[in-house]
Amino acid sequence: MDTIFDYLDWRGDVPFSVSPFNEVDNYIVCKIGCCDFDGIVPEDAAGVPLGAALADYFKRTGNSDYFGALASQSLGPVLRRLPETVRFRDMRLCSFVRRALPEQTEQFSALTVLLPDGTAYVSYRGTDDTLYAWKEDCMMALSGAVPAQRDAADYLRTVAVALPGALRVGGHSKGGNLAVYAAAQADASIQSRITDIYNNDGPGFDEGFLASPGYLAIRDKILTLLPQFSIVGTLLLQDSSNCAVVRSNRFGIPAHDGFNWGVRGTAFLRSDALSRSSRAFDATMEQVLGEMDMAQRREFIDTLFRLLSASGAVTLSDINERRLRKSLSIARGMAKEKTVSRFVVDVLEQMVKEYIAASARQLRQHLPGRREK
Repeated sequence: MDTIFDYLDWRGDVPFSVSPFNEVDNYIVCKIGCCDFDGIVPEDAAGVPLGAALADYFKRTGNSDYFGALASQSLGPVLRRLPETVRFRDMRLCSFVRRALPEQTEQFSALTVLLPDGTAYVSYRGTDDTLYAWKEDCMMALSGAVPAQRDAADYLRTVAVALPGALRVGGHSKGGNLAVYAAAQADASIQSRITDIYNNDGPGFDEGFLASPGYLAIRDKILTLLPQFSIVGTLLLQDSSNCAVVRSNRFGIPAHDGFNWGVRGTAFLRSDALSRSSRAFDATMEQVLGEMDMAQRREFIDTLFRLLSASGAVTLSDINERRLRKSLSIARGMAKEKTVSRFVVDVLEQMVKEYIAASARQLRQHLPGRREK
């Protein structure tokens, strides 16, 4: 299966004037924001050449390709190639902001990329490896905006004032949710300038948001890309009218990495449906959240992440079958004492099943003559 690396080989010498911006370009561009450009790219609209910004970034990091335990190992090599390509080398970066406030369960980072076609791509960074960052993803199940969503809306308004012309908005993981939220909260004058909105395997929204006038005004501009083994993108509701399931060559959490998604021409390879395990996890979460009011949802999420932390995990990479089973054991004991709801036990049981199933699929993938359905 061809991937973004092959895309860069095929399309790297093709300018946007010949082949317009597409969904694969979207994923590449949104991942540039994974770099901490603090002190390199200013917060204002004065653009810095992509090559110069990346050179300064890699110099500061000691030429490291490490972007966090959860980040794709492909990210560094892809970023290094971009300034060498005709397609991407003339991009400029501006308006970089970053903040992380663990005590408020908030992470926010955004970057605007000035594209050679005259448009600006507003990119929101996704979730890193820490449990508190993933807790914020889950907090999106609550009514009302989480802090990062409010920051995202403010950021888009600021960029729209500073920059003229057409806008594209997107992000990966939580960043995709932020992109949709910010566009939906924008004034009509800004919404009219937005040509495309990309939610790359990001969490969805509750029913109220999907029915809001702001969302309905931009829904036809949204493309939500979900890998067939999606977990993150099945958190909360997605609008099926703008969803596309894409093929990935990995399973479980690694399927979240768009550099593992199949590419054909100028688009990601489509799949008929989500995998059985993704549908099972989605059904469990839908049942759990559907039977709770907002106060119960908040308590559920707090309890779930306390149990994951009680296993000794600090980051998502720390979570393994042993730690999941430890969290599940604690939850079962608390459920007997009526100090934790059965919903928490159900979700942890599903997480254990998914972890085991993903491990088995990964093993089968490397066996001769075996192929995942």
